[in-house]
Amino acid sequence: MRTRNTKKHMYNNLTLTKSIPVLLVLLLLAGCGTTPPTRFYLLTPEENVSGNEVLPQDMVVGVGPVRLADYLGRPQVVLRESSNRLKVEEFERWGGSLESNVSRVVAENLTALLGTESVVTFPWERAVLPGYQVAIDIRRMDAMPNNATRLTALWRILGDDGRKILAIERTDITQQAADASIEALMAAQSRALAALSKQIAAKIRGLSAEQGG
Repeated sequence: MRTRNTKKHMYNNLTLTKSIPVLLVLLLLAGCGTTPPTRFYLLTPEENVSGNEVLPQDMVVGVGPVRLADYLGRPQVVLRESSNRLKVEEFERWGGSLESNVSRVVAENLTALLGTESVVTFPWERAVLPGYQVAIDIRRMDAMPNNATRLTALWRILGDDGRKILAIERTDITQQAADASIEALMAAQSRALAALSKQIAAKIRGLSAEQGG
C-alpha cells in the first residue's frame, strides 16, 4: 500500500514539474499583453512665419548635411536625466530619420524666412549648385527634467560649391516646454530649431547684402 502511495506521489510531482514551464509561458504571454503602445514623433517647422527680404530668384540655398551627436542617432527619443546620465525611451520613437527630420524642418523654415522656394536638402541633384550651403552639426538636442529643451549646434555657411567657408557660428538655445509630456518637449525642440533657422537666415541675408546679391 505504501509503495502504491509513493508511486502516486511521484507521479503527481512529475505532473506538477511538467506544468510549471507551461504556466511560465502563459504568464509571459499575459505580461506581453500589457506592453504600452509605441508612439512616434516628428519635429515641425514654424507656422505663419515670413521674412522681410527676398533672395534673388536664381539663388539656391542647400541645407545639409546634418550630423547628430552619436547618442541621438537612434530611433528612440533620448532624455537627459542629469549632466552625465541619459534615458532612452523605448516606446517613444522618432517617426523616421532624425537627421532628415531636422534638415527638412530647417529647410521649411528658411523657405519662409528668406522668401524663396529655392531651398533644397542634402543630398541634392548634381545639376543643383547652391549659392549658400548650410551644414549643421547638432552637438546637443536634449529634453531635460525641468520641462525644458536645449539645442546646441555648430553650423557653417559654405559657398563655391562647398569649397569656401563663408561663416562659422555656434548656437545654444533653451526652450521651455508647456509640461513634462514628450509631445510638449517635441514642440519646444521645434521652436528651438525655428530660433536656429532665424539665426541662419539672418546670416545668409547679411552675406547676400555684402556680395550685392
